[in-house]
Amino acid sequence: MTSSILKGSLNFLSEKHKAELSKQLKAWTTVMPHQLAVWLGIEYSEALAVLSVLEAQGLCEMKLLIYHNCEPEVPVGAIPYGKGFPNLPWTCPNCDKSIDNYDELSFDLMAEFK
Repeated sequence: MTSSILKGSLNFLSEKHKAELSKQLKAWTTVMPHQLAVWLGIEYSEALAVLSVLEAQGLCEMKLLIYHNCEPEVPVGAIPYGKGFPNLPWTCPNCDKSIDNYDELSFDLMAEFK
């Protein structure tokens, strides 16, 4: 199934990229777009497009990771990608601070494979 998805939906990838992606899909539980970009040697925007196709095909679920200034290197929350940003005020589950401004938060994306 994976090979047919890769052949039909990701024409911008080379055959080498598709083969490497197909191999990696079996090993991943999660991957971030910047990791995929580095592994395949493609642009971030292309990696995000790849993950979007994989999500549309039901192979993974994209999450918006939420980071707070209290511990900026560790995600303190995650919501399904496509739902938008968290509603404010938002309470950080790490430090229990009520956040009223998006300037205190940062975001990244991650794909969770099924």
